Amino acid sequence: MTAPSTHLRHRLVLGLAISTLAVFAAIAGFLLRPLMIDDAGPVGSAPPSLSAVEVGFLQDMLGHHQQAVAMGKLIDRPGVDDAVRTLGRQIAVTQQFEMGTMSGWLRMQDEPLANPTPMNWMTRYGAVAEPHAAGQHGEATGAHEMPGMATPDELAALGTLPARAAEDQFLKLMQAHHYGGIAMAQDLTARSPNGLVAQLAAGMVSTQSKETALIGVMLNERGIHS
Repeated sequence: MTAPSTHLRHRLVLGLAISTLAVFAAIAGFLLRPLMIDDAGPVGSAPPSLSAVEVGFLQDMLGHHQQAVAMGKLIDRPGVDDAVRTLGRQIAVTQQFEMGTMSGWLRMQDEPLANPTPMNWMTRYGAVAEPHAAGQHGEATGAHEMPGMATPDELAALGTLPARAAEDQFLKLMQAHHYGGIAMAQDLTARSPNGLVAQLAAGMVSTQSKETALIGVMLNERGIHS
C-alpha cells in the first residue's frame, strides 16, 4: 500500500466519522425537538399515524440493520486491519442507534417489530427476489427478500476466515448490504417524503452512501473491483 493511498484512506475514515456524528446530532435533534416546540408532543414521540409504508419500512429496516451490526461485530477481532475494524465498529454503532429509534417508534404505535409480510411495502423489489439472496444452487429464495442481505454461510465465514480473507469478505458483503439499504430508504422517501421517518431514511442514505464510497476505495486498494 502506498503512502498517498494510506493518507487518503485515513482522511476518508476521519471524514466519515465526522459525518456519522452529524447524523447522530440530527437524529437527536428530531427526538429533542418537542422540548423546544410546545405542540410537538412528548420527548421521543413517534410520528403521528404511521402509514403502512412507514411501518413496513421501519420493521424491515430493523432486520436489515441487525445483519449489518452482526457483520460489524464479526469483523471486530484481533488480526483484522485497523481501518476495517474501525469501519465495522462505526457501522455497528450507527445502526444500533437507528435501531433504537425505529423500534421506539414502532412500540409507540403498538406495531410489531417484525414485519408479518416482509417487503410488501417496497415497490422496487416487491415483485422480484434480489439476486444476491439466491440459494446455494442459484435459485431465487422468494419474492420478498430484502435487497443486499448476506446468506447465513457468508455471515458464518466472517468469523472463521483468516483475517485478510475476512476483511475482503466483509467489505464486499457490506457494500452490497449498503446498496440494498440505500435502495430501501430511497423507496421510502419517494413514496412518503415528509415526516420523521423520511428524515431518518434520508440520513441513512447520506451515511451509507459515504460508507460505500469509502468501501470502494478500500476495495480498489486491495485490487478488488466491485
